[in-house]
Amino acid sequence: MKLSLLVLTAALALPPVLRATEGGTTAFPNGGEDFLVAAMPPPGFYGWLTFNQYSANRLADDSGSMPLAGFDLRVTALVPRLDWVKPVSLFGADRWGTLFIVPVLDLDLNLSPVPGVTAKGRQRGLGDFTIGNGLHWTFPGFDMVNAVDVVAPTGAYDVADLVNPGQNKWVVRLNHMGTWHPAPAWDVSYRLHWDYNFKNNPTDYVSGQTVYLNWAVGWKPQPQMTVGLAGYFLRQITNDRQGGQVVAPGGNRVRVDGMGPCIKYFLPNHVMLTAKYFREFNARNHPEGGQYWLQATVPLGPAPGRH
Repeated sequence: MKLSLLVLTAALALPPVLRATEGGTTAFPNGGEDFLVAAMPPPGFYGWLTFNQYSANRLADDSGSMPLAGFDLRVTALVPRLDWVKPVSLFGADRWGTLFIVPVLDLDLNLSPVPGVTAKGRQRGLGDFTIGNGLHWTFPGFDMVNAVDVVAPTGAYDVADLVNPGQNKWVVRLNHMGTWHPAPAWDVSYRLHWDYNFKNNPTDYVSGQTVYLNWAVGWKPQPQMTVGLAGYFLRQITNDRQGGQVVAPGGNRVRVDGMGPCIKYFLPNHVMLTAKYFREFNARNHPEGGQYWLQATVPLGPAPGRH
């Protein structure tokens, strides 16, 4: 069955003796976005640092049941990101953003398929590299970003290992993001994207295409602070295939939902601090657990050519 980790580019693959199909992944972290998702900052360089900790002791099968005797997954990620925002005048857009992401992952899995049988895996290392480019539009009361991301298989991967920092496959992602301010103190944001997964050659496995909606509704009790709820819906829309054949009845399609509180604090000069927690539910072919996020965004300097 599919085990999709909720950390950037973290891959989970059971050895052939224990798995019927490859453990697929989602290349984008559920819950990775929240308030102001489409409010691209002024031109310049920005550094992001994210700490994410995910834990789950339940794995849902295609019917939502827990098929294993035991399951304990712990993933910790430290994710540096660099954004480069440039002024443009293209198709009505006013800014062009480029991002680079390379996560550092610590993965720990203990599972028991049946009582008395245990498998353990632990890996640390760099995950897969992501590069993205997007255009930003400014409208009255609304910001919009359309972007394309590419995930490259640069992280360590061994088909015989229980867990891997890398996915060993290319992923292309199309993104649409919006932030609406219905009133000065309110923020309604969303991110909708589609992932196309290429083949993992050592296993001849192609994970199905996924669509993802991240949403957030925030209110400002004071100008420098936003509080509210954020959540996500993940759905796989095509079947997994191995050797050209559909994997398992139903195509091994993954889905999961999550929701939780979020707070963002704004400091001077476009510095932002964010804390959030998500609890998952409605999982299919996916772990079901909870995750904490801490994020900091800091300007690193003006873009070349700005004075």
